[in-house]
Amino acid sequence: MEERNEEYGPEGKGSAGEPGLFGRMNNWLLLVYAFACYLMASSLAGILYLNGNVVLSVILPGIFGYILPLTIITNRRRLSFTGEFRLLVPDTVTAALVIIIAAAAIYPVDSLSWLFRRERPVDSDYINILLAFKPKGAWHFAAMALGLGVITPLGEELLYRGVIQSVFHRNMTAAAAILFSALVFAICHGVLYIIPGVTLLGIILAYVFYRTGVLTYAVMIHALFNLFSLYRLNGLSEETIQNFEWSAPDAGWLAVSTIVLLAALAMLTRHTASRT
Repeated sequence: MEERNEEYGPEGKGSAGEPGLFGRMNNWLLLVYAFACYLMASSLAGILYLNGNVVLSVILPGIFGYILPLTIITNRRRLSFTGEFRLLVPDTVTAALVIIIAAAAIYPVDSLSWLFRRERPVDSDYINILLAFKPKGAWHFAAMALGLGVITPLGEELLYRGVIQSVFHRNMTAAAAILFSALVFAICHGVLYIIPGVTLLGIILAYVFYRTGVLTYAVMIHALFNLFSLYRLNGLSEETIQNFEWSAPDAGWLAVSTIVLLAALAMLTRHTASRT
């Protein structure tokens, strides 16, 4: 995998050619700042969840843990928030490919999580979280969709791709940056047996950001994945969730999904080849 040129991602230059955020701050200090953002978000989510504020636990952490701190750090340096983190308007072809990638990634990611969850003790805390997140009516579904489908994807992509992957990319090879940022993304989700599946999702998100240099596309994939997960959770009975009765993945659907995913990623690679 070759390195990107300076057109891709935050490369340390502002819109006027002056040093941007990644050129003005020590990159490893930015990682410390990112870790502080993660602690803020996870602590706030935990406090709100334990106090029964489930909806707020998926809305406020993304705002006050990720979006607001990263907005402040760019504004203090008189930089464009959307420009620094490449939150640009998507083009039609790339957006279509990204939607296909998001849809095709769901089954392989879930299958990998199922494989590592199989025959392992059920995590009662994780079950309780799923039950709490299961929508209880239309308004609850809408509020959870706002948190999981808009605010959380934006906040997490700003942190894990916009900051962490960008810092890694400036200090190591592109392949290493993609892998390590995906591992950090998965580990920070905290549940042991979903780490392999979330790592695969993180690799896809990181690769799309690497190829396009536009964070908007990673946010789109993350949002679509979360919204589908919420929709599926809404359709499960509480008994199914409590008993952890997820059926084994179908080999045929897994094969089709994987082929479509790889084909869409290959098309994205060709589509963005002229920009590298």
